[in-house]
Order: sequence, then C-alpha cells, then structure tokens
Amino acid sequence: MGESVPTDDGTGVVEPEQVLLEELRARKLAVLSDHRRVPPPMAGLCRNADLLVHDATLRMEDGVDKIKIRGHNTAENAGMFGGDMGCEVVALNHFVSAAVSEDAIETLLAEARRGNRNRSQIISSYDFME
Repeated sequence: MGESVPTDDGTGVVEPEQVLLEELRARKLAVLSDHRRVPPPMAGLCRNADLLVHDATLRMEDGVDKIKIRGHNTAENAGMFGGDMGCEVVALNHFVSAAVSEDAIETLLAEARRGNRNRSQIISSYDFME
C-alpha cells in the first residue's frame, strides 16, 4: 500500500513504510434495543459483529406474557442471539431500574451466558456506567 515519493529538495525518497501505519481490521458494531423479535434482514446485519449491544430489560422469570407485552427482550435471549450470530462480545444493556444492582446484573449475566453456551464474551453495560 502506498508509493515512494521524492523529498521536496530532491535528495531522497520517502518510502511508504516510513510514514504509513499498520492497517487495522475494521470493527463491526451492532445495537439492538427495544425489541422482542429481530427480523431476518436485521439479524443478518448483526452476523459476526465484534460487539453486539443487546436489550436485556427482562429476566426469564418475568414470564412470556410480560416479555410479549413490553416489547423487550431477556438476557438469556440476548446471549442466545449473540452466540447464534457469531458475535465476539455481547454487551447487555437497557436494564429496568430495579436491575441495576450488582446482584441483579450478575443474575442477568448468568442468564445470558446460559443462553450463549460460551460462544461469546458476555458483559454488562448501562447508562452512566463508569
């Protein structure tokens, strides 16, 4: 990549390796929030993402009816979807306010890891996280 060019004073040549940085691999980020189902075209865009940020508003114990009514997703489904899509890292996000405690986050992470079956790294993220 690049080509050799003469110096301004004509006394030398600048080679590409002297001025170009190593090429970096592009990264792919996918963000899914406020959803219950992921349409196939959208799922295709998430395939092999380096980072998938996924809605994890509800827990499996909240029940199917609550999941359907609220239009959100569970941590377990987030983990499963990330694994199925071949995502390297799944960041759980969009927790209900009651779930932003250490114990609640650990429960959600465990649910996501169960759904993911060790195919991705599972982490949590939330608004104003430090």
